[in-house]
Amino acid sequence: MKYKITLATMCFLYFFLGYWDFSFSQTTPEIKMEQKEIEDYLKKAQVCPGKQRVGRRTEAWLLCLTDGKVERRGFFRVTNRTRPHPIPDSYKYDLAAYELNKFLDLNIVPPTVEREVEGRKGSLALLIEKAITEEARRNNNIEPPDSERFKDSLEELTVFENLTYSNSYCAERDLPDILIIRKENWKIWRVDFSEAFDPYPELIPECHITRCSKKLYQNLLKLDDEIIKTKLSLYLNDAEISALLERKKIIIEKIKKLIAEKGEEAVLFS
Repeated sequence: MKYKITLATMCFLYFFLGYWDFSFSQTTPEIKMEQKEIEDYLKKAQVCPGKQRVGRRTEAWLLCLTDGKVERRGFFRVTNRTRPHPIPDSYKYDLAAYELNKFLDLNIVPPTVEREVEGRKGSLALLIEKAITEEARRNNNIEPPDSERFKDSLEELTVFENLTYSNSYCAERDLPDILIIRKENWKIWRVDFSEAFDPYPELIPECHITRCSKKLYQNLLKLDDEIIKTKLSLYLNDAEISALLERKKIIIEKIKKLIAEKGEEAVLFS
């Protein structure tokens, strides 16, 4: 169990305590801005006065950002206990998850950059506004308009959870870390990977992969191990990278086996 206030929990509390809006009429910044533009914004925007401390075990701050034209909010995590620390919790794992998400063109992790604020380095992620958590959705019996499409998104998330070995939501431990934009497509975001990338060369026992999108499967096949080693060595140690590569191999073999048993149409979706 996590003893910390996560980014997702902060989003939920913000709306539950006075700003809950089931219409969700406001267009969200992550939809309006391109990924690269958001990254540049997070790197260069000025930090407004009055940052808000959040978290218990994890030291993190809720920041107001502005480029002189647009104000947005970000989640700045500075805790950096990487493995082999006995209680790993690091902003570097957030950065690794975002980069891996980009390699796979998955667009499931909010834009996240490394930045220095007031002399301290950390990860700065775009705060997902106007969202509810998967935990809140289930507790309030809120059903998506397109249940099959929503299930497909969760299937992709299951693959990514196994790849990053991030204390899977499959066991309902991390449901608050799954944010849903209740717009036309019920966009899913996964936040908080600060304890991910356990160096286990295996899949998560309770997080069973049964289906996958064609796009994600093809991107897994194309993803070169050397690219992972080169890009993620900034954030992960050798053991974490080695285990990640082994999990990628196992996932691919798992999907191939499912296709052989059930047929491609039953396993891969558009």
